[in-house]
Amino acid sequence: MERDHNFNYRQPLVTASGIILGFVLNFATDLVKRDNKGDFVSMAILLSTMIGIIFLITSLYRILNNKYDRNNADKYYSITLKLFLTGVVFSFLGALVKMTYTLILP
Repeated sequence: MERDHNFNYRQPLVTASGIILGFVLNFATDLVKRDNKGDFVSMAILLSTMIGIIFLITSLYRILNNKYDRNNADKYYSITLKLFLTGVVFSFLGALVKMTYTLILP
């Protein structure tokens, strides 16, 4: 099997995706247990977290997918990295809004 030069980036990205996805899913289960689920801020936190989870799972699938065009591996991994970073940003944005919201309205 022929390896492309980006092969060494796959394992660290899989590890990072798994760890971050685990934290985000734990955070999401905490959101479900909240009392005030219907207000706008809670819905924004939930939406941001869900978008982050979708992007993280998509990037994890792309990382683990071994059926991609080896000639365009740089472009493939570039898109995958952007999906991963977008998922991290949305997930952490949801956590940041929740922390801010909790400090303002305990």
